[in-house]
Amino acid sequence: MAREGETSQSKIEVRNLTKRYGELLVLDDINFDVAEGEFVAIVGPTGCGKTTFLNALSRLIPITQGHIRIDGEDADPKRHNISFVFQEPTCLPWRTVRDNVAYGMEVKGLPQAEINARLEKILELVGLTQCQNLYPNQISASMLQRIAVSRAFAVNPDLLLMDEPYGQLDVKLRFYLEDELLSLWQKLGSTVLFITHNIEEAVYVAQRILVLSNKPTKIKAEVKVDLPRPRDFRDPEFVRIRKHVTELIRWW
Repeated sequence: MAREGETSQSKIEVRNLTKRYGELLVLDDINFDVAEGEFVAIVGPTGCGKTTFLNALSRLIPITQGHIRIDGEDADPKRHNISFVFQEPTCLPWRTVRDNVAYGMEVKGLPQAEINARLEKILELVGLTQCQNLYPNQISASMLQRIAVSRAFAVNPDLLLMDEPYGQLDVKLRFYLEDELLSLWQKLGSTVLFITHNIEEAVYVAQRILVLSNKPTKIKAEVKVDLPRPRDFRDPEFVRIRKHVTELIRWW
């Protein structure tokens, strides 16, 4: 994976990405690369089109122009392993915690022995071992989101797309789950694109931040976050980067 200070070949390549709805230009000629194993946050003003941007990257919606490549090939959800985590956790109520985490691997058709091995590792990493036989209606909202994140990492995705995954949680829980997410990322090495409206969160988790403009959406700036982990919100450099990104958004 691309750790702080290291470079790697591009895992994701986006060129001239444009999306129109009729005459309405929503995404305007977006270009960027993401290295294998890199953690990139995407921030921008409310309503700027962050979710449309993510849906276009995942090919959930057709694009008007441009290309998106994974490992040098045109991105295709049928061929590439793309995982999602949304703001609202999605769990199947009739399946246990363990079976919910296993669901994506079952859909991919992995052998049962491999599923079991991955489950043991993931459940231990996120502290779900003790509650693995419970059902979604027996656990908290934060636990449900941990299931969603675990399920996404368990399939060893080419690309993990996260859309405001902790936006509805209180501050204390959000900090805890951000640390848990970073631990998974560091151990498993997935490539992550993380959408958030919370600039402090972006600086805390990401190696690099893409700052989006108001519509039509462009990438107006890229901000490198070259800080050691674990990061300290009181670190003067952390505060400087947070203020810099805030000013970039404020004036666009």
